[in-house]
Amino acid sequence: MTSEEKKAVFLDLYELYQEGELEEETVIWMKEHEQHFQGLAEAAAVENRELPRIQMADDRQQLRHIKVFVYSLYGAFLLLSIWMTVCFFF
Repeated sequence: MTSEEKKAVFLDLYELYQEGELEEETVIWMKEHEQHFQGLAEAAAVENRELPRIQMADDRQQLRHIKVFVYSLYGAFLLLSIWMTVCFFF
């Protein structure tokens, strides 16, 4: 396994390692590599904690755009209905 692969595996498992949810062999591997990658893992954990807030803001903005689009379609449908009623029945 290359150094980059080891780093990726360590970063993926670090949160589970901190919570103690790994098997015994994995914990031994993590302890062997902890001194090499711990700083990177802690920095990645901080970034992951900040990500949901940013993602929630993006999700809310997308939902707002969807609402505006749906209400615009609904308004266009109402205007078309009124126009057709006025033009064809009167």
